[in-house]
Amino acid sequence: MGCWWSSPYNPRVYAEPSAFRDPGDLDEEVIEPLRYFGTNRVGSNLVPDDIPGLESTHMKAHLAQNSDLLLYEAEIDNGFGWRCCRPFWWCMIIPWLWPLFLAWVAANGMGKACGFMSCDQICCWVRKEYSTRTFFRVYPNRIEVNYPVVRFPFGYFGCGSWNSDVIQTHPFDRGAFGFNRVHCCTLKHCCCICPLFGGVVARHRCQCNGPLWNRMLTDCGGWWCEEWLCKSWFCVYPYQGLAYPDEVAFACSIALQAYFEGRGISPEDMEKCLEFWRENVSEIENPHLRREACCEPAKVPCCQMEGCYRCYHSPRKIPFADSEVSDRTKEAYEKYGKESAEQIARYNKISSTQYNTFCKAMGCRRFFGRKGFIFCTEGCTHCDRKAGEVYPPPEHHEIEDDFDASSVLMKVVGPPPSNVVIKRWRWDPEKNEHIMDMYPKEETVIFEESNKKSSASAPPEESPVVDVETGDVETGDANSSSKIHDA
Repeated sequence: MGCWWSSPYNPRVYAEPSAFRDPGDLDEEVIEPLRYFGTNRVGSNLVPDDIPGLESTHMKAHLAQNSDLLLYEAEIDNGFGWRCCRPFWWCMIIPWLWPLFLAWVAANGMGKACGFMSCDQICCWVRKEYSTRTFFRVYPNRIEVNYPVVRFPFGYFGCGSWNSDVIQTHPFDRGAFGFNRVHCCTLKHCCCICPLFGGVVARHRCQCNGPLWNRMLTDCGGWWCEEWLCKSWFCVYPYQGLAYPDEVAFACSIALQAYFEGRGISPEDMEKCLEFWRENVSEIENPHLRREACCEPAKVPCCQMEGCYRCYHSPRKIPFADSEVSDRTKEAYEKYGKESAEQIARYNKISSTQYNTFCKAMGCRRFFGRKGFIFCTEGCTHCDRKAGEVYPPPEHHEIEDDFDASSVLMKVVGPPPSNVVIKRWRWDPEKNEHIMDMYPKEETVIFEESNKKSSASAPPEESPVVDVETGDVETGDANSSSKIHDA
């Protein structure tokens, strides 16, 4: 992206969208460079081949739509308040972990450490507005999150502001190449496997994390390593406390793909894309679409701690109900009770039908290969791939390959802008193999490129000269002239 360059303005070659051009200037001819997709694929997103050419997310006049338009806001899991019991408590209790604790405090400060290590969120999740101030929002050019913490030292002594907002903005042109749900093996999970504090979504910060063999022998192209270890630890930024992590990951992928393609979408378009995903892709909403795990048909049971999850979402009562209570206070507690009941019912359903085995809880669909248990194993059959070629077809076909963000946008919203060229592998059920597909057709792309080259190389046409006295029109050619006389 632009952050790779010392002067990011130079490689930003894509012209501003037609919506921002002057409609009265009919003589203006803007030739937009073609945006090619197909060399890199990250999760559900097709990354442009010319990444530095994307427009800056802060140059709003060059974006495809209003950057302040809220496309999607995720629901926060009410068990997230229990995350304040962080592992750093153990660093204070266990002596041999004291050096780790002191190093973290030295890097982040005592105020941040005390803000995280507090029972304030557990006891006052609704009362002190933690439940309503925590948010995860998706905009056309960025992700915004807020994870408030208790303010140190004022919150500890009950004076001043009780909590402090920690609002972070993550633009799409600063390390955003795809989004995936993280099933396990992070400090955001209870015992590194159970999402008792809400689901976790990873933002991929590097598009060069493709198959191991391609990175060693050819280039950084290919698809994202979708083993559990890649999503949990390498080149990702985790977002936590999400009630519906699968849906959040796909909503972020839709917004990111729209930014990549230079198209504008509305909140209604986002909802249509999510509804399409719920009906055709989500295995939680459609039990018949359940993906098999590598340990099936032999199953290794996995306890998802449904009792602990129910405890973390226990009912909360207004502590000062005897005094006068405002309508907003009642509304906040009623909202917490309704959302907690829905989240408990959904967690019990998922843990009993979807993630009831160890392999499913880890997200491992096979032992070797993509979405597998062993790290970086797929791609060894594509060592002859040259740099810049289309990403190799996956060795195992998945339903997500047919309904990624680019495909869903094309099906639901419509075709991308005219300067977008997509090359990809598509699964053909009749031939039972992957075939190369291109949008638009190859002949159309060649014709457009030849026209642009000819128009750029052709000399400008001279305007005809009109003789005012005789009315003759001369073409400007020295060897020939054409005269038109009035009747």
